[in-house]
Amino acid sequence: LEYVRALFGIAPEHCVAAGDSGNDALMLGGQNPAVVVGNAQDELLEWVMRQPQDGRLVVADQEMAHGVMEGMGRLGLY
Repeated sequence: LEYVRALFGIAPEHCVAAGDSGNDALMLGGQNPAVVVGNAQDELLEWVMRQPQDGRLVVADQEMAHGVMEGMGRLGLY
């Protein structure tokens, strides 16, 4: 995600990453806002607990696309 943002000159605040499994951690760990959906795997939830709790990364209660929308709302992105 960082590579694509830099390639197209997109500011971090104009992107959001969302994921549900451990292999999403690299994408979620960038500078941009990020959402972990409610049906996330334990491996990703454990990763979240090790991240700075600065408001950039939120864990939604709802699952899948509903969780993405919930997270975007909590981040003030819509």
